[in-house]
Parts: sequence; C-alpha cells; structure tokens
Amino acid sequence: MASEAEERDGFTTTVKLAGSGFSENIPFKERAFLQILSPNEKIHCIELRRGDMVFGRSPGCDVRFVVENVSRKHARVFFQNEEFILEDLDSTNGLFVNGIKILRCALRNNDQIALGGVKLLFKEEKIP
Repeated sequence: MASEAEERDGFTTTVKLAGSGFSENIPFKERAFLQILSPNEKIHCIELRRGDMVFGRSPGCDVRFVVENVSRKHARVFFQNEEFILEDLDSTNGLFVNGIKILRCALRNNDQIALGGVKLLFKEEKIP
C-alpha cells in the first residue's frame, strides 16, 4: 500500500533505518598523540588535547623544541570536526607531513611530521 507522499508525488524520500547495531560501531573514546622520533633517545609521546597546542622554540609554547631550525611559534595542532588539524604558523623552514610541505592539513594515523630538525609521528587510537 502506497503512502500519502507516494500517492501525491509518485515517490518518497523518507526511509526508516533500523536502530539496532548502529551505535555499537561508534568508538567511545579517542586518544591521539605525537611520538618524537629520535634515533639516540627513547620514545617520547605528547598526548594531544581538544584545544589548541602550539609547537615552537619560544618558552611560551605548549610544546617547546629547543632546536635551531624550529621557529619561535612554528605550528599548532587543534581539534575540529572530529579530527586533529596541523597548521603552519608562518614558520621560516616550513612544516612537512609525509614529505609534503603543508600550510594546513588533517592528520591521519601514522602521518610523519617534520618541523625544523624535529621528526614526529601522529598516532591515533580508538578506545571502545
């Protein structure tokens, strides 16, 4: 039997979706961090938070790298639309993700980041 909308227009755009099983696939929590890749040291991790985090050489930065090729305020990471975004803050030596110079990009698991002489690895975990 056709609904009122189908009888009037000849078609309907309303579809009823089954609710069971849908919410079980959504992760409860996410955790993201940057691993500092250094051949001479043990692995250091920086856990990312939902607000802005500024990376640079300046003492006022959230994450400070005292490295000559890192600008005073080199880059920032922030959370927007359910993903972490990396943005260059007009640095002198640029910001690279997977070998490509970027101004701004969404980070994905295992992205390799280079700022100045610092190499980082973006890691994201979904915790049920």
